[in-house]
Amino acid sequence: MADFTEYLDWRGDLTFQAAPFNEIDDLLLSYLSYVNFDGILPEDSETEMTIAEAGDLFFGMHTEEELKSNRSFIRLAPRVLRKMAASKRFASFRLRNYVNHIDLEKEEQFSAVEIRCAQFTYISYRGTDDTIVGWKEDFNISCQVTPAEDEAVAFLNRLSDGLYLPVRLGGHSKGGHLAVYAASMCERSIQDHIISIGDFDGPGFQKEFLESDGYRTIRDRIHRYIPETSIVGMLLEMDVEPVIISSTENGPMQHDAFSWEVLGTHFVTASELSMEGKLFDETLTAWLTDVDMADRKPYIDDLFSVLEASGAETLTDLQKGGVKAITQMLQQMARLNSSTARTTRKLLSLLFENWLNASDSQRFKLLE
Repeated sequence: MADFTEYLDWRGDLTFQAAPFNEIDDLLLSYLSYVNFDGILPEDSETEMTIAEAGDLFFGMHTEEELKSNRSFIRLAPRVLRKMAASKRFASFRLRNYVNHIDLEKEEQFSAVEIRCAQFTYISYRGTDDTIVGWKEDFNISCQVTPAEDEAVAFLNRLSDGLYLPVRLGGHSKGGHLAVYAASMCERSIQDHIISIGDFDGPGFQKEFLESDGYRTIRDRIHRYIPETSIVGMLLEMDVEPVIISSTENGPMQHDAFSWEVLGTHFVTASELSMEGKLFDETLTAWLTDVDMADRKPYIDDLFSVLEASGAETLTDLQKGGVKAITQMLQQMARLNSSTARTTRKLLSLLFENWLNASDSQRFKLLE
């Protein structure tokens, strides 16, 4: 099966007048915000350039060796840019209003870009990569309103004077959550222009948010997608039925959109979540039900203190960490206090079963 960029090998020569917008186009545009346009696109509304022009500048600034040194699963984001820039379908789309704010100490990150064509404007919100601090940010959404959520709304409201076309929003991971949040909380005049919101394995929301007037106004325009073993997409609640996508990866790495199988203009779908996905969903649901929002932070800190004890910076590194990493994580697990350790053990056991190699997974059986 193909991945979502290979779709352009077949569809890239067709304009949107010839072939209408589809769910793979949606993912491509949402994923484009993962490209680091620093030094290429200024943070203003006056400067714009086509995707083809941005591609020329980007690949003139970055060598292949530099790009290959990125070990996270968004390392292939430049491949998305390269293929879109070379395609008749996307090359003339215009990029503008790029924003990229990162504060690692505060565990905060917000980035977005506006993408325009003749038919619509697309607001692409960047998600998190497979860094452990990035995943922690996703989990932090379950216990607090994050600065990125406020920035996502402000970003959309700021564009209101220039939004005369139908508006699409989208994002992968946290970006999908931000797209839904911004569409729900933005000015009503902007909501009236929104025709679709692409949520690709993004975290959900508190029940109270799903009952708000703003969310109810845009709910029927949300298109939600998750892989068979979804973890980030199972955080909190979401009342929009998802499309479940077949993945070529296992466990947490199914969050990588490059593992999602594509056939033609659609994703290859599964009838239901995998057994691992169901178990993780049940465990998370029970945890979120039992622990008040104000009390969740210690659980999240404990969970990620165990992952960070491995010495790995990304899930990719963690997967390759072997015996040493597992030993360090088990030692940190033993230091947790009794009030949080039981849930943390269960979540970690589900995370690592059928993902690490057999011997490492067996070691994690000791956590139960």
